[in-house]
Amino acid sequence: MIAPACRADDSMALANKYLELTGTAAFLQQGFESGIKSSLDRMRAQGAPAELVDSIQSEAHGFFVENFKWDEVKPKLAKLYADTFTEAELKEIDAFYETPAGQKAVAKLPTLMQVGGQIAMSGVQAKMPEFQQHVAAMVQNYKAKAADTAQPPAPASATVPAQPTK
Repeated sequence: MIAPACRADDSMALANKYLELTGTAAFLQQGFESGIKSSLDRMRAQGAPAELVDSIQSEAHGFFVENFKWDEVKPKLAKLYADTFTEAELKEIDAFYETPAGQKAVAKLPTLMQVGGQIAMSGVQAKMPEFQQHVAAMVQNYKAKAADTAQPPAPASATVPAQPTK
């Protein structure tokens, strides 16, 4: 009965080590800021004043710092990893991230993921205007069909049905 509890403690410790080795807290902050950056870049491209964009960026950073509580998130993430991987697997994962190659992966993977995503989406983005036109046509067709089915029925005939005779 005692052994499983020890393994769970070891798994949690190994999962916490993984979170530290991979710089997960900083990675999450970078992810948030990267998501905001694309919106800010669009604003700049559309002619928003630099002062406004910079103010929004500063506000977003403050919002993240105020609301992202690593001390609350870390135990939940550690449990997620401890529940997903065995103790042996966590030891292997941690061992990798302790190597120079593992640390290089930590440093390079965020950029690789971002650039890789851009590469993967470039074909989709190139065809986006065509897709948008197709969707607009679908919407128009839908509206036309809805308008046809919403037409009031033809007026009833002005003749009064014959009354049965007695």
